[in-house]
Amino acid sequence: MERLAFTMRLLPGAEAEYRERHAHVWPEMLAALKDAGVSNYSIYELDDRLIGVFDVEDFERFRAHMAAQEVNDRWQADMARLIDPCTDPATGFHRRLDEVFRLE
Repeated sequence: MERLAFTMRLLPGAEAEYRERHAHVWPEMLAALKDAGVSNYSIYELDDRLIGVFDVEDFERFRAHMAAQEVNDRWQADMARLIDPCTDPATGFHRRLDEVFRLE
């Protein structure tokens, strides 16, 4: 199991709508994430910075699975007007954060 942390930036004025959308994530999007091996997924907000953290069985399998999901395309298009995804060109995923410390 791999723990991933990544960052995104909230666009000005999008805070309330972003929170509302995540209070009602589409059931088919949640199912796609679970099918991709994602668990323990949280998103934190600090000013305009969003930090996502989740566990995944296999990052490459996760990326391939989500890239093939039509619901993910719709979700990402819907979120595009609310966030800058801070995409890393090397991975096509959000900019990942390096883990510095963990206590289990």
